[in-house]
Amino acid sequence: MSNSTIVGLKEKEKRRRRVNRLKKTIIGVISFWMLFSLAAIIILTVSLCSSNRRVNKIVEKINASGDAIGEVDNNNSEDELGDFEDDDPKEDVTEPINNDPEPEDPNDNVDPDAKKVYLTFDDGPSVNTEAILDILKEYNVKATFFVIGRTDDYSKSLYKRIVDEGHTIALHSYTHRYSSIYASLDAYKEDLQRISDLVYEVTGVRSKYIRFPGGSSNQVSRVSMKDIIRYVCGEGYTYFDWNVINGDATGKAYTVDELVKNVFDDCGKYDTNIVLMHDSEAKTSTVEALPKILDKLIEDGYLILPIDDNTTPIQHIKASSVLNN
Repeated sequence: MSNSTIVGLKEKEKRRRRVNRLKKTIIGVISFWMLFSLAAIIILTVSLCSSNRRVNKIVEKINASGDAIGEVDNNNSEDELGDFEDDDPKEDVTEPINNDPEPEDPNDNVDPDAKKVYLTFDDGPSVNTEAILDILKEYNVKATFFVIGRTDDYSKSLYKRIVDEGHTIALHSYTHRYSSIYASLDAYKEDLQRISDLVYEVTGVRSKYIRFPGGSSNQVSRVSMKDIIRYVCGEGYTYFDWNVINGDATGKAYTVDELVKNVFDDCGKYDTNIVLMHDSEAKTSTVEALPKILDKLIEDGYLILPIDDNTTPIQHIKASSVLNN
């Protein structure tokens, strides 16, 4: 074999080794980036899940303290609600609500020092309102309904039934659209006047009890809630928040037993317990939980009452702290 042939073979061997080293390097780099990318994906996925859990907890807490800010039942559309014109805007007759327990009321003989419970239902009337009224009638218990604007005949019949059966009809909002209600002080005034006029036209009651959508401490209003509070108090309204919730506004699908437990986790901590619940169309579990809640309240000796002029207001932002400053 000639020297030139030997040299040629050696050069081929060197090239082969260089090619093999290059292949190994490329494969190594690709493998490294694949492993790195996989690890990054896993870390980001875990971090995202953890963040979602934290966000969900924060949202749940905000909703629990602010009437379902994360879960707003906005079942109204402008077409469905229609327009209402006050036939006599100057007339402002306050009709007394009969809040005295009937003679056969099971609460008549309750210890006067018994703790008071006010069951309140927001966002009705709906198909669930009728079922709730049936249950309350069966237990001979009165409650409070913070209603929104509905102009169909069925809803009007429910406004009337609430009043006729001795419950307190109170005002929540007309549209229940946060973006429009809280767009300005004038927008809030207009919305409140519309629901007040509608309830008065249908029932003859000029209610002076209100609950702000999201509560007095809501974080969505574009106008200062203190300005709204000054306005409503100046108009003679009393606003009510809550200190007990069943959890049907938190966005979590609680079971019936969990809704009951949520109520009694806090109920009894206070002399005055105002329980926040909802009777919008989606809240069927609240209807199912109501008899169990009533059974335990009665068994434990609570005095179950509708809101009236003697009710101590529960307010997240106290009116006195606004009016005195």
